[in-house]
Amino acid sequence: MQIYKAAKYIRLSYTDDKSNESDSVGNQRKLIEEFASHHPEIELVSERVDDGYSGVIFDRPAFKEMMDDIMEGKINCVIVKDLSRLGREYIGAGNYIQKYFPQKNVRFIAINDNYDSLTANSSDRYMVVPVKNFVNESYCRDISIKSRSNQQVKRMNGEYIGSFVCYGYRKDEKDKNKIVPDEEAARVVQDIFAWKLMGLSANSIAAKLNERGTLSPAEYKKAHGEKFKTSFQRNPEAKWTPKAVLRILSNEIYIGVLEQGKREKVSYKVKKTI
Repeated sequence: MQIYKAAKYIRLSYTDDKSNESDSVGNQRKLIEEFASHHPEIELVSERVDDGYSGVIFDRPAFKEMMDDIMEGKINCVIVKDLSRLGREYIGAGNYIQKYFPQKNVRFIAINDNYDSLTANSSDRYMVVPVKNFVNESYCRDISIKSRSNQQVKRMNGEYIGSFVCYGYRKDEKDKNKIVPDEEAARVVQDIFAWKLMGLSANSIAAKLNERGTLSPAEYKKAHGEKFKTSFQRNPEAKWTPKAVLRILSNEIYIGVLEQGKREKVSYKVKKTI
């Protein structure tokens, strides 16, 4: 009897799966382990978990580690809860199931879809699986369209939809789509504008803020428990810089103009923004 060294592959995205308890990491793990317990020819040797990754991309850390294991001959079987866990992108998922895995002599099992490449017939391989992959991708596309439409409606209504708020503001405690002044930080913003009107340069304003120990916007958010990251920060502890001052002075949100939707993803399949 041939022994298959199998990898449990588990994926959970932030957007469309966390509301479904059956898709939780723990339940996917239990389902796969229960399945393997009834198949003595399968030996579970590894577990790869991508928690918080969309199925429309295959550039996932745990998925790539599993592919490395296949290349190194550590595993020759991949088990997932269903086809959508492997991926929701029609072409990519089909390429792995119909080409890559067979070329590498890797047995692929999708438990809830009753698919096992070891016993699958041509109808399963070339008709049923492609159709299910297409449906999985359509689900992602529909979610993306609904999400974009919902965000557009909120923007048109003047509702705030960002994860983080500009320095000087905070989200209203009763309405997360409304922003109100953050009194502590707002006083700093007012000082910055007042100093600018007095003729001080951005360099001078940044120096004054650092001299009096005022926390920079990034450090202020961290101090208030926000998990905030920015591409502008270059040092472990962010200080006030002339550029940070100029960003505040040129941001129209401080005169009551809320700008949103200036960037968007090219499509639900592509990370690139325009």
